[in-house]
Amino acid sequence: METWRFMAGVVMVLALGLIGVALATNFRGVTEWHMRRSMTTASVLRRVPPWRWLPDAQYDERLARFVLLERVMGAVFAAASVLFLITLVYQVLSGEPMP
Repeated sequence: METWRFMAGVVMVLALGLIGVALATNFRGVTEWHMRRSMTTASVLRRVPPWRWLPDAQYDERLARFVLLERVMGAVFAAASVLFLITLVYQVLSGEPMP
């Protein structure tokens, strides 16, 4: 097995695992921070008619839903990193990449 494939696999497992666990567990508020930044950036794309007023409670509800969605996505990333780890171990033990 080539060295670059092994190194790429290790980097991919670490990146997906760390990002997935950080998002899924809301480590140090990283998920909420990311969603606040994303919603602030994307708020320019959302058109609101001038006669419509949006209360702050709706923003908090949307934030809570998006944080939950991102935590689920983090769990999926963490599960994918486990699958990549199994593939990497198989490649190392067999000496060949998976067909």
